[in-house]
Amino acid sequence: MNNFITTIGIEVHTELNTKTKMFSSSYVNSYDEVNTNINEIDLGLPGSMPTPNKEAVVKAIKLAKALNMKVDSLLRFDRKNYFYQDLPKGYQLTQQYFPIGKDGKILDVNIERIHLEEDTAKQQIVDNKLCLDYNRCGVPLIEIVSKPDIHSSQQALRYLNELKRILIFLNISDGKMEDGSFRADINISVAPIGAKTLGTRAEIKNLNSFLAIEKAIDYEFNRQVRCLLKGEVLQQETRRWDDVKNQTIFMREKSDNIDYHFFREPNIVEIDINTLVKQTNINQNQLPINIKNNLISLGLKEQTVETLLDNFEMYKVFSYINEKVNKPQIVATWIINELGGLLKNDNKSYKDLSNDKLNLFIEMIQTLINQKINGKQAKTIFEKIYLENKSTKQLIKELGFIQITDENLIKDYLQKYVDANKNMLEQYDQRPERVEKFFIGLLMRDTKGQANPNIAIKILKSLMNK
Repeated sequence: MNNFITTIGIEVHTELNTKTKMFSSSYVNSYDEVNTNINEIDLGLPGSMPTPNKEAVVKAIKLAKALNMKVDSLLRFDRKNYFYQDLPKGYQLTQQYFPIGKDGKILDVNIERIHLEEDTAKQQIVDNKLCLDYNRCGVPLIEIVSKPDIHSSQQALRYLNELKRILIFLNISDGKMEDGSFRADINISVAPIGAKTLGTRAEIKNLNSFLAIEKAIDYEFNRQVRCLLKGEVLQQETRRWDDVKNQTIFMREKSDNIDYHFFREPNIVEIDINTLVKQTNINQNQLPINIKNNLISLGLKEQTVETLLDNFEMYKVFSYINEKVNKPQIVATWIINELGGLLKNDNKSYKDLSNDKLNLFIEMIQTLINQKINGKQAKTIFEKIYLENKSTKQLIKELGFIQITDENLIKDYLQKYVDANKNMLEQYDQRPERVEKFFIGLLMRDTKGQANPNIAIKILKSLMNK
C-alpha cells in the first residue's frame, strides 16, 4: 500500500443563495411545496426566453476574486445537450467554453475554473415511482473544478472545508450539504510512486457529507490498490458511495468521449460585464483565512478559532459581543460552551438569538469582568438571561447575588477563621495556595458566595504576612 500514491481532483457544485433562479423569475426556496416555484422558462416550454440573473453573476465574480482568479469580462453561455427526466428542455445552460473564472487557488490546491450553470430537478422515489420536483430546476449553481493536486482524504477535507467557509462568509451560498447546496464529485486514481502517468480514474458522484467524502476516498484508494496488486486492469467508471455498506458501488462505465454537442446558447447574447467586475469587490477581512489569523493574533487558541469558523452564526454572535466586550477568550468561552449548551438543550441555533438577548449577555459578561459577580453566580445569571430575558442587575437582586465589598466585614470573617485554624498558618510558607483556598472557601460558605473574592484575597494576604 505504501508504494502507491493517490491523485484526486474535485468538482464541487454549490447552489447560490439568490432570491430567484438562474434564468427565470421563479423564487428559490428548497422548503416550499413541491412544484410551486416554476414557470415556462424552468419547464422549457416553446417560446420561453432565458435572462441571466445579475445577482448570481455578482456572486460568481465575488468567488472568482476571493480565489484570485482571472475574471472573464464577457458573460457567455453554452448548451449542454442530453436527455434525462430531470432536465425538461433537453439541455442544460452552462459555461463550457468561457468560464467566468480561471486559474485560482485555495490553500495548496489549484483551481482550474469556476463556471455558472443551472441545477436540475430533484428526483425522489415514492412507492417505486420516480417523482420530480421542478422547484430546484433552474436554481443557480457554481461549479468549482480543482486540478488533480490532492493526494489524501485529509487534504481533500481541508480544501473543501476552506471552500465551504469562503462561500458562507461571503454570502455566496448557505453551504448546507444536507440540503444539497454543496455537493462534491471526487475523481480519484492511484499509481505506483514515481510513475510518469496517472492511473485510471474513477468518479464518485454526489457526495454530500465530509464523512462520506473521507470514507469514500480511503475506500477507493484501497480498492484500486488491491486490484493493481492482483494484476487486474482498472476500468474508467462512475461509482457512488453506499453509507450502509461503507463502500463505493459501480454505477456505469465512464468515457472521456461523451459528446454533449456543446454550442453557444443562441437566446442569450454576449454580455459585457467589465463594469460589473470592477464594481464588485470583496472585503479581505471577510475571508476566513484572514479572520483566522486575526483571531489567533488576539490570543485565541487555534482549536477555538476553528470551532468559530465552522459555524458562521456562532461566529457572528461572538463578533457582536466581543466588539462591545473586547475580551476574546472570555467571550469565546461563554459563546461556545455555555451558550452552545443552552441552545442545544433547547433545540435551537445561534441565528435564533435576538440582538436584545445578546445585549443582555454583554451586560452579564461585563459585570463578571468588573468583578461584581463571581464565576458561579455568572453561570446562574447567564442561564436565567437565556430563559427569562431579564437584566443582570435585576437578576442580581432577585437571586441575592449583591456582593459584600465592606473590607471591615470581610476582615472580621477572615480574622475569625485565622484565629480558629492556627495549624493552617504553619503550612502557609510551604503551601500558600492551599491555605488561601481553605480560608476563602470558608468565607464563601458563610457569605453564600457574596464576598468579593479579590478584596478577600487582598485582606487575607495582609493577615498572612502579619
